[in-house]
Amino acid sequence: MFPPRALRIPASLLLAATLAFPAPVGAQTIVDGSTLGIAEVLRFPDRSAEVAVQIPVPEGLSPRTMSTTVQLPVDLERGQLEAWSGDLLLAREDLRPDVESERVTIPLDRARASNGVLDLTLRTVLHSRGEACPDWDDRSLELRDSEVEFAGEPDSPRVLADFVPPVLERLEIYLPDEPTHAESEAAAQLAILGSTRFGRTGLEVEVLPASGPRAPTASPFTRRAEIREADESRIDLSDDAVPTVVVTGDSASLGRQMRSVTSDLWSLAVSGSATLDSPLPAPRALMTEATLNELGQGSRSARSVGSVSASFGLDQTSLGTVTGDVALDLVGTYSPPPSDRSGLMVVTAGQTVLDSWTADQSGAFDRTLTVPAGALNRYTDITVSLQTAGAGAACGVLQPLSLIIDGSSRVRLSEPASPAPAGFGSLPQALLPRLQVATGSDALEDTARAVSILARLQALSATPLLPEWVDVETLVEGDVPGMLVTSGSAPDDLDLPLTLTGGRTLEVIGARDGQPATLRFYEDVDFASMQVVQDGDRALLVASSSSGSDELDRTLEWLDSEPGRWSMLAGNVLFTAPDREPIELSTAEAIDVDAAQEQGTDGVRIALVIGLAVTLVGAAIAGLVWAVARRRRVSPGR
Repeated sequence: MFPPRALRIPASLLLAATLAFPAPVGAQTIVDGSTLGIAEVLRFPDRSAEVAVQIPVPEGLSPRTMSTTVQLPVDLERGQLEAWSGDLLLAREDLRPDVESERVTIPLDRARASNGVLDLTLRTVLHSRGEACPDWDDRSLELRDSEVEFAGEPDSPRVLADFVPPVLERLEIYLPDEPTHAESEAAAQLAILGSTRFGRTGLEVEVLPASGPRAPTASPFTRRAEIREADESRIDLSDDAVPTVVVTGDSASLGRQMRSVTSDLWSLAVSGSATLDSPLPAPRALMTEATLNELGQGSRSARSVGSVSASFGLDQTSLGTVTGDVALDLVGTYSPPPSDRSGLMVVTAGQTVLDSWTADQSGAFDRTLTVPAGALNRYTDITVSLQTAGAGAACGVLQPLSLIIDGSSRVRLSEPASPAPAGFGSLPQALLPRLQVATGSDALEDTARAVSILARLQALSATPLLPEWVDVETLVEGDVPGMLVTSGSAPDDLDLPLTLTGGRTLEVIGARDGQPATLRFYEDVDFASMQVVQDGDRALLVASSSSGSDELDRTLEWLDSEPGRWSMLAGNVLFTAPDREPIELSTAEAIDVDAAQEQGTDGVRIALVIGLAVTLVGAAIAGLVWAVARRRRVSPGR
């Protein structure tokens, strides 16, 4: 029987839908900014700064206002917030320095929308108290909790081309109780396509049984798709109250039909039924080096007073691979500091300083430096800064500084030391582009879990995942990156970082070869886990359980319960025991510690603290770390 979490629509979702999409009163629809893709926090880091905001406009709706909370910086004497649509000034709001924050409403009825998108530019002009220029980089003016009011109600799609709206809150995918590999793969492809376009707006994807009940109504930004394998290949738009398509096809055509949903071919489907066929995209050649221009980032420039910074991003999911050390050939120009001021150039990767040098009067730089693999995250900001010091003047009197990182600057990648060196931080790039997916059973429950995980991973990636559904044996014996989802135990052929043997012994394996550390219990232990496995030259993500599906489902619910939990996962193991919060663990850090630390007083102190945690809360995983620390501390020859 399908688990209750997949059969019902959670009360929290119904409440959220009621708040975000209340029943229109006087033909009004209010949409939360995050659902529209507006950042939760819009920052204006300088005296004069601007932020571009794109507001999608669904058919049937006309934008009226944007309401937002302005959080003001300290030392503000006066300021203004302007809203522009192209060269048309929509509003100019005076900011009150005597309050910490205030709610403002920007009229949008005169704004210009093109191709279903309203391009809005927000600008600030701020004046500080006194003569000194405050540093507003970290204490900037911010806009929060934005929402847009529209006139009208969203139109229901009449043809297939209108089925995918510019705003999507929820995608429901209906499958048979025991889906075939083709049906599961098609569902995963649809979920990935949805997350590629809407994942960063918090799209909720859920796989449900086609044989089960369906809510008669839903928010206006919900779409449903029923997928089933059949001889005839076609897509039909049903006349249900909630917009629904029925997708059928044989094992070869189902996937191709799914890929057509976001292709240019879909926009030509101006009827309620059609047969679409889109070929599998050609795999991208593995990138080893490229300029910023070739990466689509181009030249990066900034202008400010006193100090100035320009940045570009190293996105491993955009590169489509896990990388080791990255060499940067940085080329650019800057405003030479005046004779009465000194200047310093600094290059950082996130919080790591890579290089610094004195800014001379040439106004140009050409530096080669290395970003160590340990400083790289899934996404890493590379920042070049010019900092000046010397004679001061009234705020705004100094000549502004300019800094340009030229688009000819080059990025060169190297081979990583292992297929997933950062554990969860190496996902999804370690699975790109093609991965194999296997489930422990043919039941819909495991398929639903796998699709949910793929959708969340896709929301972190700039490159689409290309899953292939296979059986467990094919996945285990292969050499392709992949994912295994099972409500039972993982196959013995996989060397997991954390395993349960005999029902009562936990074994943990670190990064180095050697005997595993163990933690033995005096009763059977139940737990679920998600683990990043380094299997030869490939990475695997394994979600499994020693006690059925309950703890595995609770793990996935915990990951989905707060925004950012997926992106912030650290280590290589996520461990969930009954009645306990999931715990993140790095087995490499737990075992492969420095010998000097083990023999020093710090190691003893850590062991005592963790041992105390065991005494106070009885945490099994804390006991594991304590046991590891103790075993290593008394081990001979260390």
